[in-house]
Amino acid sequence: MIAFLRFEIVRTLRNVRFIVMLIAFPVLLYLIYGKQHGVSQGLTVASLLLVSMAVWSGMGSAMFASGPQLARERQNGWMRQLRVSPISTRGWFAAKLVQAILLIIPGLVVLVALALTYGHVHMAAGRLGLLVGVLILGAVPFCAAGLVIGLMFDGQTAQVAQMITLLVLAFLGGIFIQWNSLPHAMQLIGKVLPSYHLAQLGWNAAAGRGIGLEHVAVLAAWTVGLGLIAARLWRSESSAA
Repeated sequence: MIAFLRFEIVRTLRNVRFIVMLIAFPVLLYLIYGKQHGVSQGLTVASLLLVSMAVWSGMGSAMFASGPQLARERQNGWMRQLRVSPISTRGWFAAKLVQAILLIIPGLVVLVALALTYGHVHMAAGRLGLLVGVLILGAVPFCAAGLVIGLMFDGQTAQVAQMITLLVLAFLGGIFIQWNSLPHAMQLIGKVLPSYHLAQLGWNAAAGRGIGLEHVAVLAAWTVGLGLIAARLWRSESSAA
């Protein structure tokens, strides 16, 4: 299992699209906007942007590891090989989850280092540790979303579906545009999305406020719901095979 997990992680890190979209892109945006002055929600622009870019990178990394990659594995026959291997279904799902969580770390480390140096973000070690923990664990429902996409579509379509889903989550969740500036109908939609609640958790942690159990509850509900859908899709495909 460890060898399988290592193989999956190395293969993903060699993907240029992963590096550009989920690490280089948020870093570039931080370099452009991270020096702006101002305070909102008790946080400087540099701190707000740190959370926003980390949420974007985390969501995308989690979905990429379990979405388009899984769809290509199904398409090229790799999944059929895994089904006859000693790896159990539960072990495979666990490996995908661990892979997605570990792939969040490179982008998060780069963004935190950039914020502390270039952005001059000052944050106590305990608060920074809480923020990192929130951002990593809060990405679990997006791993489940990636599994659903990877099990529903073929390789090319899954890639498009993942990018559209990621952009919708980012814009309606208030990652790229202030949620309060969205039209009312879009605010109502955005407020039920996991991206909105992960961003709120991150900003609360960064500001030293209570993280908000309602945000945790919504993320947990999305994780369970999407996980059940992914399990059903997996069983359907296994039965068909």
